[in-house]
Amino acid sequence: MTKYEALKQFAELGAVWFGNSKQHFAFSAYCRLQGWNKLADKWKEEAEEEWEEAEEVLNRLVEMGCKPADLQVAMKTQEFPFYDDPKQQIETDFTPDAIKTLSELAEAFNDDYPTKKLIEKWIDGEKDHMAWEAQYLNYIDKLGYENFLTAMM
Repeated sequence: MTKYEALKQFAELGAVWFGNSKQHFAFSAYCRLQGWNKLADKWKEEAEEEWEEAEEVLNRLVEMGCKPADLQVAMKTQEFPFYDDPKQQIETDFTPDAIKTLSELAEAFNDDYPTKKLIEKWIDGEKDHMAWEAQYLNYIDKLGYENFLTAMM
């Protein structure tokens, strides 16, 4: 991966996280309305983390010398589908390949310690994210969907 490709992918992460954050905030609100407060809290926490990660991308790009006009890609919002069904939301959001993608991106920044450390922090966060989603999918499988939703109240 060239340095230009790595910077472009890095900026695109901001756009992805801004979009994911909006999706997860909306889903959190929906879950709360349905009475699934534990699920709502988890998705709200996830949304807030993604917003912070998007901000970290922007801040790092500025530190690297980007001007506001250069941040267009990072500032836009990727569009994500919105779901009403918690199982569908979890299954769609469960993307273990994200860790591999982030790891490859970290390698492209071997000569840029601050950026590499930031990406490595995100890898740890993504591992935690994948773990709780895998756990919730396992709960759905073991408890049954209706019992899972009841446990999320």
